[in-house]
Amino acid sequence: MATEEPGVTDIDPGEATSPVDIWKRYPGISDSKLFHEFVSRLTAGRDMHVIITAASETGVGKTTLAFCLALLWDMSGWTADKATLDPREYEVMYDEVQPGSVLLLDEAERAVDARRGSSKDNVKLSQAFASKRYRQVFGMMTAPSKGWVDGRLGEDSADYWIQAQETDTGKPKGEAKVYRLKNNEHYESSYTQRTETISWPILDWHPEFKALDKKKRERLEGDTKSSYVHREEYERLKENYWNKSMQKTRFGMVRAMYDHGLSQGDIASVLTAADHVDGLSQQRVSNLVNADSFEDVYSR
Repeated sequence: MATEEPGVTDIDPGEATSPVDIWKRYPGISDSKLFHEFVSRLTAGRDMHVIITAASETGVGKTTLAFCLALLWDMSGWTADKATLDPREYEVMYDEVQPGSVLLLDEAERAVDARRGSSKDNVKLSQAFASKRYRQVFGMMTAPSKGWVDGRLGEDSADYWIQAQETDTGKPKGEAKVYRLKNNEHYESSYTQRTETISWPILDWHPEFKALDKKKRERLEGDTKSSYVHREEYERLKENYWNKSMQKTRFGMVRAMYDHGLSQGDIASVLTAADHVDGLSQQRVSNLVNADSFEDVYSR
């Protein structure tokens, strides 16, 4: 007779309207060492970072497990608004959510593809997830493998690594191996300690999981784009805008002074003597005066 695989039991939505109801109906996670560590850190005012990977490439329930943990752990009530596929958005959200919240950075590999990701992309991902440890916010990230994470964020980017398992037929098993990640500062080394195996219920009926899945599909299919700009990119755009504005101002001033009878040499002298204005050579003044348009002398 076929036996039911651990972790794949559905919970009746009518019997589980809150995280507490889910704990009662499915105590597997709340009885785990991982959950006890979460409670210990929560009461001590500390945070915890968790990386969730798959035993195979895809389809073993990384996002499903992350959702289940987020729903049960978040102290202010977890919603899909606390999940993103964009490290830049995660970085902003971290400073906005309440302490005790759970943030999910899903499908991290989509942001930094192994074939196309540059070192700058990896730094941004590290800044968004690994370096955000100054508030009591519990961070989760789903990624393809532990090695993928180590190569981009470093071995000390999280406190726990959870590897979702699959059945012999390649289907989600509802089971995951939990590893504690630790650093030995004396020997300057990192090591991984397996602590337990956990299982989780299928909560794909939950409204917030459906909202998360919808957000994920829209982003992956290109129907939505991130509206967040990384701070470095923002500063670069701001500087470019300022430079272009100054260029247009100088162009207009030079042509106006020339139209009012000033010679090109006088214009160059005025701009050189003026405060807070970059001086121009007489040759550059000549180029501006004789140009047909702003674009002829300044590239876009």
